[in-house]
Amino acid sequence: MSFIKRMKIDIILISAVLVGLGVVVLLKPGTTGDVICYVLAGAAIAVGVCFLIDYLKKEALADEQRYVLAISITAMMVGVALFLRHDDVVTFMPTALSFLILFSGAVKLQNSWDMKRLAHSTWVVHAIIALIGMVYGFILMMKWVGNDDNIWTWIGVGLIYSGFTDLVSAFVLARIRKVITKRKAEVDMKDVNAAGEVAAENAVDAANPSEDSE
Repeated sequence: MSFIKRMKIDIILISAVLVGLGVVVLLKPGTTGDVICYVLAGAAIAVGVCFLIDYLKKEALADEQRYVLAISITAMMVGVALFLRHDDVVTFMPTALSFLILFSGAVKLQNSWDMKRLAHSTWVVHAIIALIGMVYGFILMMKWVGNDDNIWTWIGVGLIYSGFTDLVSAFVLARIRKVITKRKAEVDMKDVNAAGEVAAENAVDAANPSEDSE
């Protein structure tokens, strides 16, 4: 599986996790901290194991897999820590999820800037969507909205928003890059054909000298 295809799968999975967490938060706000902590712990361990298996299967290291072993070990250790220090982690869970919403907005902001560099007209819309997510996450981190009873509801809405917009933004950017890459390849092919025609004409001229050259 190519790196680009694997990246798309990762984006889909991450977006699905964010939306799923948001739905759980809205439906089960009373037990959200416990559920999310155990889910994240299990997910971290599973990701670590998958990365470790992928690392051991590779004979030669590609650039994108340079730190795979370090990531896998760290992920597994984080998962174990989440299980063992469950009570402490739950206390900081709202802040951590708020940071996740803010970071998601920052990623989309970079995507929108890449769209601007690629001269795509919708980059402004994606930038606004990204800024909304960043501001929303920052407000949640500062606890400027809601209280301890309904803060989970606000976080749930933010997670669903982040997951859905992450998916849309990533696929739009991937599609733009694919179209531009295709156009660039077509232009390069035209240049090659043009160069070939010029070379052929030069060869014909060399084989049939003009009267002036005589």
